[in-house]
Amino acid sequence: MKTEEHTLVVPVDGSAHSGRAVDVAAELAHGLGARVQLLHVMPAGPAELSDIPANRSVTSDGDLAEKRAAAEQVLESARRQLAGKLPGDLDTRLLEDPEHQHDPASTIIQQVNAIPGAIVVMGSRGLGEVRKFLLGSIGDAVVHKAHHPVTLVHADQHPANTGGVEQVLVPVDGSEQSFQAARLAGRVARGRGVPVELLFCHEGDSTGTPAIFDQARAALGDVPAGIREQELSGPPATALLDHVNDQRKPSLLVMGRRGMSGWQEALLGSVSRTLLSKSVCPVMVTR
Repeated sequence: MKTEEHTLVVPVDGSAHSGRAVDVAAELAHGLGARVQLLHVMPAGPAELSDIPANRSVTSDGDLAEKRAAAEQVLESARRQLAGKLPGDLDTRLLEDPEHQHDPASTIIQQVNAIPGAIVVMGSRGLGEVRKFLLGSIGDAVVHKAHHPVTLVHADQHPANTGGVEQVLVPVDGSEQSFQAARLAGRVARGRGVPVELLFCHEGDSTGTPAIFDQARAALGDVPAGIREQELSGPPATALLDHVNDQRKPSLLVMGRRGMSGWQEALLGSVSRTLLSKSVCPVMVTR
């Protein structure tokens, strides 16, 4: 069966969070044999909001030129960061806001949704031309509306978020969404030569746990570095977050956006939102 080809779309803004996202994208590119596209969105400024020539000026044109130059510097810095680190092609895109909506999220989503096999890798927050990549604004909108997997990356100085990916963590609950996440996690693990840890959280009866682990292993496929199974107990959001943030080696968490079964309904706003916003390691959510 032919393996899906991926393009990692990485919005950058010069912040520490987007810089860490660039590092994670390099790791995932090797794991998935993927291309990388660096993306910078340059929203329209107040001086650019009118198409009336009389409202334009030499000063405003100069401001626009400065903004474009600064944007190119952001992209060039990210290009240098990736130099010699990728297995495939590197593309860069500088996107402006032609409709003057002041909405970088919509520009990112439109770009991502037009690319077959795209995976977004972006900082959870940042300061720059795209303002704040803060969960609840740009990051939240991209997670909700992109038609492809989205990886949010924090810049925390923590063992689970330092260096390359040395293990992949996969919460499973018996839902197809969690098994889809396991399939993608298996590809990353094989490409990086790292183990996978399957996580199942229950608040009581764990009778069905072995069957769920068996199904998840089948979805993962062969993982030469090994597959571990870990049962957690307690409220899922708290138990999973505590376990993830206790890790002492660089990790990647791959999970479905929602699930039923043991999690009841792990929609964004509960388990997924908690892990996206509070996990110290990168979190990839699949559709």
